[in-house]
Amino acid sequence: MVLEIFILLVILSLVMETVDASLGMMYGTILSPVLISMGFAPLQVIPAILLSQGLGGLVGSLSHHKFRNADFKGLSEDTKVALAMIIPGMLVTVLGVLVAVSVPIIVVKTYIAILVLVMSVLCLSPIKYKFAWWKHYLIGALAGFNKAMSGGGFGPVTSTGGIVGGLSAKLSVATTTLAEVFVCLTGFIVYLFVVGISSSLIIPLSIGALIGGFIGAYFCSKGNHKILRRMIGALGIISGLWLLFKIYG
Repeated sequence: MVLEIFILLVILSLVMETVDASLGMMYGTILSPVLISMGFAPLQVIPAILLSQGLGGLVGSLSHHKFRNADFKGLSEDTKVALAMIIPGMLVTVLGVLVAVSVPIIVVKTYIAILVLVMSVLCLSPIKYKFAWWKHYLIGALAGFNKAMSGGGFGPVTSTGGIVGGLSAKLSVATTTLAEVFVCLTGFIVYLFVVGISSSLIIPLSIGALIGGFIGAYFCSKGNHKILRRMIGALGIISGLWLLFKIYG
């Protein structure tokens, strides 16, 4: 890989992870189609995104705790919320990988785009949602399936879904960041055993994601709840429309 491409990949990853750790989405959802459009094969792109975002999310989770966007010390209530998405998300990851290697990508992308649009519209609605554990189990399962299939579609579902599930905007972003660590790394391991991995993308993407995870959590800590909620909902709609445009545009 030439130096210019390496640096470009680091910058792209840094920017996307900064946005992801501050608003809970956009890393894989945007980076995956961008990298594929640059000529990289999907089975190069998706595992590299999964590993780099897992590493970036680890830094982001520690930073969210440091900046008090969430309390992840021990089995706190916030940790339990994240676990409610992590456990089902990891369980369906294997299914997502198997679907990814057997179902036409247009079907996968269209499903994710429609799901993200629906969740984002609900996020922007003035309705106040009541917290319920079953909502977070369902959100984790849907998002984990999406992530394993395409490398994206996790954050737009869990960030908007967390708000729909009754969480504050900051806590929704922080728990999404932590949940993504486990789901992403599980997906990477499954890909490693199912198809094998040989990707020059892993190092530059990981460098950018590690830096972006810290910056994004800091930005999140400075945001206002109502503004963050609107931004998350709007970004989710943009993400869904972007996916549809990439498929049918």
